Amino acid sequence: MKKTRLIIIFAAVFAVSHIYAQDYYRYASVIDTQTAYNLGKGGYQLSFLAYNNGGIEWKSFVGLTDNFFLGVSLDTEHMIGKEDISPNVPGVVLKLRLTDGWERWPVSVSIGYDSFYMGQVGKAPNNLSSDGKTSNFEYNDLNKMIYGPYFVITKPLYTFNSEQHFSFGMRLPTQPDYVPIDSTYFFSLDIPLGWAFVIKGEIERVYWDFRRQENWLANAGLRFNIIDNLGFDFCFRFESGEKVNRVFRMEYNNEF
Repeated sequence: MKKTRLIIIFAAVFAVSHIYAQDYYRYASVIDTQTAYNLGKGGYQLSFLAYNNGGIEWKSFVGLTDNFFLGVSLDTEHMIGKEDISPNVPGVVLKLRLTDGWERWPVSVSIGYDSFYMGQVGKAPNNLSSDGKTSNFEYNDLNKMIYGPYFVITKPLYTFNSEQHFSFGMRLPTQPDYVPIDSTYFFSLDIPLGWAFVIKGEIERVYWDFRRQENWLANAGLRFNIIDNLGFDFCFRFESGEKVNRVFRMEYNNEF
């Protein structure tokens, strides 16, 4: 029965992708990493992200020009659940596109400042004490959003009568703490299946010296666009030795 359902779902996704194979959208981000693409002037995006242990991030930005957007990110840990709510300092979100390349080599290059997720390293179980009221949750400084500058290159790929997008970037954590030794690389690929579905994959938190492989993150997800300017992401983050972290994001895009 499960195999039959999977086959039906796959067939439906393939049918939609075949009908709308030439329709695609260039997204400003993938799952937890950025692309080099930008919003147009007057465009704006509102997003809601729910991540591990009840964390919620609200993010909004506006395209001031065709090559530059500016916004803000508001992150709150334990927004959902029994733990005490822990709001973080709001962060600035910005991106400046430096180039879109040229006709024979359409490579986009951008720099920016944004949030990214540190993961579950050292995460302690969320148990209750014997009285059933007091939590023994151990605060984990890595299990939250942090902010920093990044540099990213995105190259479109053209296969199966459609366009996919491969990105490579580097970023540096600066807020709330400046930790240059934790500078990382990231790689991502998004595969639009028509306008309605997008398959997403990332490898992030690859440290600059390629060590600490056990802390690298692998992310995978699927985006479903209900209408042209409203979509939902259902994603998973994988880390060696840790439970899979489920992520949900809702994004709304429009223009003034």
